This record gives sequence, C-alpha cells and structure tokens, in this order.
Amino acid sequence: MSPPYSKTQVDRAGNFVAEQIAIVAKDPKQAEGRAPLSVIAEAIEVIDWWRTEHGKPLSRVASNLRHYVSREGSPVVSQRLKRVPTITNKLTREPKMRLSQMADIGGVRAILPDQLAVYRVASRLRRNWTITRTRDYVIDPKDDGYRALHLISRYRGRLIEIQLRTHNQDIWANTVETLSRTAYPAVKFGEGPPALHRFLADFAEALELVDRGLISIDEARESTIDRIGETATLLRESDES
Repeated sequence: MSPPYSKTQVDRAGNFVAEQIAIVAKDPKQAEGRAPLSVIAEAIEVIDWWRTEHGKPLSRVASNLRHYVSREGSPVVSQRLKRVPTITNKLTREPKMRLSQMADIGGVRAILPDQLAVYRVASRLRRNWTITRTRDYVIDPKDDGYRALHLISRYRGRLIEIQLRTHNQDIWANTVETLSRTAYPAVKFGEGPPALHRFLADFAEALELVDRGLISIDEARESTIDRIGETATLLRESDES
C-alpha cells in the first residue's frame, strides 16, 4: 500500500506552514499572503502524518539502544517525538530545511557515566547501525556551551537522532530547558540576555572540567554559586534599563 503523501508533498506542507507562521509573526494584523485556515489545516495534517511515521522506527531504535548501552552500568535511555508546533517552529527558524530531511523528529537519548562510555557506545553503533551523520559537540561545542555526541540513524526509511550525553552534560542541557520553560523562552536558540549566555557557557566549561577529572564536582558547584549572584545582578540591571 502506497503512503498517502509523497516526500515532495511533505516538504511543501512544511514550507507552507512555516511561511504562514512567519507572516503572522511579522505582523499579526497583516492579511496579505495569509491562507485560509482550512488550507493551513490540510498542510498541518500532512505534517502530523509525517511525524507519526517516525513513531514505530523511534520505538525500535530506542529499544535497540538499550541493548547497546546495557554494558555501561545502568544508563538512562529516553525517547521523544517532536510535537507539530516544535517542528513548524524549527522550519520557521531554518527556512532552507526540508521537512523530509529533518533528522530529529524522532529522538532517543542515553545518559552515560562518562565520556569514554559515550564513545564506546558510539563505536558499537557505527559498526552495527546505518549511521548517516555524526556531530561531535564535545570536541566542537556549540557557542552556548552545549556538549553531547549526536548520531543520525536511518531506520526503515526514517531518520532518528541519537543523543549520547554524560550526566554532567545532561545537567547543563536540563538547566537550559528549565530556563526556556520558565523565564527565557528563546534562550536555547541563542536569544536572551548576554549575561545569561556567558553564565551558561562558563557553567558548561566547569562541568566539562569535571568530566575530564580536572576539578571536583564540589569545586564546580562553588564556582557556579559565585557566578549565579553576579549573573542575577546583571540580569536585574538589564531588565531595569
């Protein structure tokens, strides 16, 4: 049985909804270029179908990953399927992206005891899985301090992102997620006060030193506590100005 939509239709639907979001974001009162809600709903239906197509491959990859990490102590493995608003927001931020090639609609994550365990698992996956892309954000961290190893696996025609992190890398990522939910919604996309981004970059560096055995977690905690007060003052001054 052939699928109801082609990848070309999926890409068109993704681009169309992203364009509509951009129009509304630019000027909510602007009517020119805005499509009828029924047309937008049809495009969202295509996007949602493509999203659900990743469900079964994601579950299978997560199950298989649990097997491959089992010899590394008791690592935590979790999975998530991007929600439609998250998918369309990413397409809006990255207008050149094709939805059919978005590699993280389905994502699975393993939290491992140390960096050596991360690389051991990655090596086993490369030997046995179809890995189409690797992004080593440990060797080359993102500007905001994010560190992890990302592998993109193709399973049954769908791309699934695998994130391998240490406990400390996960602490940092969860801190940013919490800030995004509670105080600074766009901080994970590089927006927000510069003082906050400097703090997060320094926090990530301190946790990296812990992972490398160069400082203790207590030393990292003390340096972080010292910086929290300084950063809070800068944020208050920024809000008042």
